Amino acid sequence: MNTIRSSYKNKDINYGDLIETITYSINPKNILEIGILDGFSLSAFLKCSHENTSIKAYDIFDDFNGNHSNELELKEQFKNYKNVEINYGDFFKLHEKLLDNSIDIIHIDIANTGDIYEYAIKYYLPKLSSRGVIIIEGGSKERDEVEWMVKYNKPQIYPILQKYSQLYNIKTIGSFPSITLIKNY
Repeated sequence: MNTIRSSYKNKDINYGDLIETITYSINPKNILEIGILDGFSLSAFLKCSHENTSIKAYDIFDDFNGNHSNELELKEQFKNYKNVEINYGDFFKLHEKLLDNSIDIIHIDIANTGDIYEYAIKYYLPKLSSRGVIIIEGGSKERDEVEWMVKYNKPQIYPILQKYSQLYNIKTIGSFPSITLIKNY
């Protein structure tokens, strides 16, 4: 694969550098990636984490109606990394298999909407270690105006962040597509 598709490429800031910096600063033992596409963020995690960091990446591959990952290509692309697992996994069910307080970085990039954010806060935030962070695509007002969100009348993300801003440490970076960091206080 010559070109890596990603919502984070060629935008207002270098989101790859941002993901790498977060990874380097946390020095994670466990990373959970939900939504892989072509492996842009997965590559960033690998670049700045220890070779013993466990990275589990999940996608629904061909079951997603839109830009979706090619499972065989991804497994081939990352086959030399013994600490990376690429598997089928549904965002709405994966949390059931995870232990609380067990993951240092959770990255979610799955056509995020306000509903996805609400679900992530409710079911994935408890999975974070004490130093952990959820990195989630979107969160800016500009991102809420993306064509497919407006066309299909999807719940906006920004109001959800406002709703939870007093309960959790939330920071949105960039304007489009933007990236939001969510941590417990």
